[in-house]
Amino acid sequence: MDGIEEQEDLSPIIQIFERLVFQRNQELHDQVSSMIDLFSLSEVTLDMLDTLIECVKVIFVNQQTNKNQRNLDFLVTLTHVTHLTYTSNKNLALVFDALIDVFSQSMIAVDSHIRYTTLRILNKLQTFIDLSRSPFVPDQFEQYLLELLQNETTLLVLDEIIPLAAKFQHKNSQFIDAFLNRINSAKWTSYVDRRRQIISLIEYSPASLRFLLSSIEMDTDVSQIAFESLLANERGFTIHSIEDQGRLMIFKIASTSRDLSRLIFTRWINQSGNELVDILRLCQISSLTESKKTNERLMIETSLKYFLSDSNIRRIVVNNMKKVLGNNQGGLLSSNMTNYIEHLFLWRILCHLVSEEDDDDTNVHPDFQEFITHYYRIIKSSINEKLSSTNEFVLCQYASILSTFDMLDIYRRKCLEAMGRCILVHYGRYEAIIQQAYQLIHRVHPTPETTNERYQLITYTLNDIIQRCQSSHNEQMIFIQCMTIARIFIEQEKQFESSNTDFKQLIDSLIKSGLSHNQIDIQAQTLATLRTLMCHSRQVAVEYLSQLLHMIDKIDQPSLKCQLVSTFLDVLLVHGLDILTNIDLLNMTPMQFTTEFVFDLFDKRNVELKSLIVFDVMKLLLTARLEPTSDLLKMILDYRFSNDHYLIIQQQQQDDITSFFYFFAHLSTSNVQLIEELTFDLVSRCLPFVFDHSTKAYQSILTEPMCSFCLQLLSLPTLPIEEHPYYYLAKRLLEMIHQSTNNRTTFIIKSYLTAIKHFQFEYLSKEQLQNLLDLLLPFQQYPNLPSIVSNLIKNIFDHIESSLKLINRLTGGRNEDKRSRSPSSPSPNNTKRLSSQFHPSITSSPIVLQDRTNQAIHTNNEPNNRSALKGIKRKIISQRYTTLDFENDADDYF
Repeated sequence: MDGIEEQEDLSPIIQIFERLVFQRNQELHDQVSSMIDLFSLSEVTLDMLDTLIECVKVIFVNQQTNKNQRNLDFLVTLTHVTHLTYTSNKNLALVFDALIDVFSQSMIAVDSHIRYTTLRILNKLQTFIDLSRSPFVPDQFEQYLLELLQNETTLLVLDEIIPLAAKFQHKNSQFIDAFLNRINSAKWTSYVDRRRQIISLIEYSPASLRFLLSSIEMDTDVSQIAFESLLANERGFTIHSIEDQGRLMIFKIASTSRDLSRLIFTRWINQSGNELVDILRLCQISSLTESKKTNERLMIETSLKYFLSDSNIRRIVVNNMKKVLGNNQGGLLSSNMTNYIEHLFLWRILCHLVSEEDDDDTNVHPDFQEFITHYYRIIKSSINEKLSSTNEFVLCQYASILSTFDMLDIYRRKCLEAMGRCILVHYGRYEAIIQQAYQLIHRVHPTPETTNERYQLITYTLNDIIQRCQSSHNEQMIFIQCMTIARIFIEQEKQFESSNTDFKQLIDSLIKSGLSHNQIDIQAQTLATLRTLMCHSRQVAVEYLSQLLHMIDKIDQPSLKCQLVSTFLDVLLVHGLDILTNIDLLNMTPMQFTTEFVFDLFDKRNVELKSLIVFDVMKLLLTARLEPTSDLLKMILDYRFSNDHYLIIQQQQQDDITSFFYFFAHLSTSNVQLIEELTFDLVSRCLPFVFDHSTKAYQSILTEPMCSFCLQLLSLPTLPIEEHPYYYLAKRLLEMIHQSTNNRTTFIIKSYLTAIKHFQFEYLSKEQLQNLLDLLLPFQQYPNLPSIVSNLIKNIFDHIESSLKLINRLTGGRNEDKRSRSPSSPSPNNTKRLSSQFHPSITSSPIVLQDRTNQAIHTNNEPNNRSALKGIKRKIISQRYTTLDFENDADDYF
């Protein structure tokens, strides 16, 4: 401004700006009015616009003064007013264009100070003008903003970019992609608040939907805000746009909380105007899975029950349901009505929530006689047909409603017992229907004192089905039906009563017949029932154990072999290895017999069998049924990293094995020592094999995960801090290369060095570092080393030398080492194993246990140590350490 003041003839524009800057008592709106009047009443010339632009630039340059906010408010107000009058006043339209042009240029200024100021103005202006929808804002402005979002490195500037860029997502999906790139960047892992801010602003696109779903599924630090975003109708995440996967994921989370369940139903009903049956129709309730691992229908039912637990909400839903029922004859649902399946599902839930004895205002139970007659007609109408998933669903819903009636009347109990038998006889091959039939039977005979009556009823029903088999040509289907009914009955009873001789004799005869049958389907169903029996009764397990092992030895059919082995290992898991003392073990202990049994089968060329063995052995080790040995753990590692299986097994299985090693290593001190040996074995045996027998593409896929796995195991909190396994492993590997010419192939040297380069040498002592340096020096004499190996050696060499220089700088050349020797804080108890104090949960996430380095950040962040840590943030990224240096930005104004 000083340069402007020296001119003799000041233009009116400069005079107004001068008063704005130097006359504090002048009202802001007066200044704006003066500027508007000036441009409105005179012919705008290029000189006037140039002068205006120069004055605005002066405000940017000098905005560090205490008049900063006043100047910025002036620009915001002036831009707002000229935008309002853009179409009615050509002069003021020129002023607006000039201001937007200045903002567009200053957004991409080299000085981050100016970029920050500009974006502050624009964010404030956005509260008055929607810049993304204004027809007077040029496309170039949008492009500059997108480039800033993609490339800006100064965090304070970026904080101003994010809310402004969020407004342009509806106009250009590239803004959504840029937000996702930011969130998924490794450098942004530690910026939790900024990631949450972006997720709270991000709008719908197929990519953003996938990201939000994965964030919820992986249970990350942004899962909660991701869940809330999936319900943000105003950002495009509607009940329709999130599709089946999104809806099921939301129900999965909501089924764990009453409040969340109420939130999702209330939000969807209010936003879309849908009713409950409309939401259920979108979820395709009748076609959802009902497996033990993933019961999608149960998740929705649980959320719906939570929602209906509110008495006021339930009263409204009950009244609506009574209107629907009242429109049909007998107070029953007509199969021809709209949304029949969804109304039936909702009706069944209401019958479970509202007792038959409640008053008429809340009771939705139909007349018992009318209902059971109607249900019997439905059963009879489809006896000789193969049920579709919808028909099976309908039969289950009606059976469930029937179980909600009061059973004090003996007539009703007889009716339920007869209906249960009728269902089993005609639909005994459908597991879901069998379970509902069992609930009817259990409703009639509910107590432990009536267990014998339940067994007698099932025995009588099975004999009835077998009698029908004599007049039927479908023997296979009838036999499978009997096996399925028996298995589910035992599973539901929880404990097998072998004292019931009639049932036991019948089952024994069925199993004997099924195992000797020549059809695989019958054998498979028989084995499924036998497995249930053996797991629920130790006595039955002892009876069939020898026969089971004999069948494992004789049967070669892959699927039956897997089923037999799985049954045997499950029996050991339930009853323990001591059950093997009841059979001939050929002078071996149960432990020796089981280990040899596992190894013999693992050598077979059956990928499914190997997978089964690996995961069942992991269960036996974690439950202490099986004692850990180096050979058993190597078997699991071979499956995890071998050339045959790495690309075949699923990512979930890979993560489960990694989590197993994390958890297993904390069970005892001896396990930690086993892990240390296995780590050496992994590098010295597996990595050379990979390099020697794989293509370059496969090497790149497998090598990094294996090295990363090594580093994870060596960073376990249970490892003694003073032992430094990094040093010993690196030393052993380097010595192996030098001691044998067989180990001097390019493949072996490269694989060993690839693992060593990941180790954390900064925590070793000066003596240890010097020893490793001495072991690296002989490589200089090795002839014809490829450049990639030479670069690896140089990389490790430089890493060690930098650590040595750090020691010398801290100690002034003396031998004492002032560094912390480990990533964790010093403590008198650090030399002790921590396994007895560590109790992690089993999880599929490989980052469930944090590296000890995380503790150092908090420990060293005391006032006396803050200067040493300035500008450095350590964060585990793919199990390696990186340095994020955003605080030391080139624009040190911030």
